[in-house]
Amino acid sequence: MSSNSAFGSFISNLERVGLRLKRTRLAETRSGRVIVDLILWPTDLVKILRSYHASFGVYPNLLRPRGFNDFLQQSKLFRRKRRYTQCADKVAVRDYVASVIGPQYLNQLYWVGTDLREAPRARLPQSFVIKSNQGSGTILIVKDATVVDWNAADLETRRWLRIDHSVHFAEWQYRWIKPRLLIERLLTTSDGSVPLDYKFFCFHGQVELVQVDFDRFTGHSRALFDRHFSRLPVRYQFPPYGGALGKPACFEQLVQLAERLAGDEPFVRVDFYDVEGPVFGEMTYHPGAGLEHFDPPEWDLRLGALLRGRRRWPGSKHQAVGGG
Repeated sequence: MSSNSAFGSFISNLERVGLRLKRTRLAETRSGRVIVDLILWPTDLVKILRSYHASFGVYPNLLRPRGFNDFLQQSKLFRRKRRYTQCADKVAVRDYVASVIGPQYLNQLYWVGTDLREAPRARLPQSFVIKSNQGSGTILIVKDATVVDWNAADLETRRWLRIDHSVHFAEWQYRWIKPRLLIERLLTTSDGSVPLDYKFFCFHGQVELVQVDFDRFTGHSRALFDRHFSRLPVRYQFPPYGGALGKPACFEQLVQLAERLAGDEPFVRVDFYDVEGPVFGEMTYHPGAGLEHFDPPEWDLRLGALLRGRRRWPGSKHQAVGGG
């Protein structure tokens, strides 16, 4: 057996041991979770190196990161706080949001549980959304409850609850989320369409970048803005949105709320909807798992400079993203 295959086998076996222990009573204690995390740390490192190399053709600089994506990879390994698990949990984060900015910014919650068959169907409105608290893209949009195939929905949500999102790209904060389902109000605008999702990139507690996505399930495009909602000449993973977009009436309030939720974290993305006012969406510490591309690529360094506390991109006369 070659050294590479032997190492790959060792890592695979180590992951199996760690994930098996995670499902035992050992993981019910804080010290037990530390043991599991230590066992899985080498597998996290290998996944980060492999996924980053597959995406960018080079390995990340984990010790002295210069770029934004390098920092996100370093953060996965070395910046692990229990609050990250709370904020990544779509149910538990509600307590954090309520305590920091108030419950009035939370979407209406109809039900939380682990078995969709126990949801109070008779008391649900005509439209709603079903989500899992620990996944990405695990959502069912229900516009008419009278035509829902509940058996199919039950099978799908059971599959969601078996997903361990932490194993894909070594995003530790998902490892200790207890999988649950939730049913929320379906957010719509006055014309019945799905509202835009404003994603605020907060660096050391200050919004520097705003991402808005369009047609996510058809022809996905994206637009990036600075903290004053001026369009930025950069592409981030997806084609740039070709249309115009007006500044939301409550934009300044959205920025302030995002910054309050971000606190003093080096980086976190805070999402809001504008539905006749701010409605909290979610918080994300590693957008795109730190594997999405900027075009031109120097924007990765510009954002990395912000993470290092520098207000200007090194070696350039360009202003920082926020225009400060």
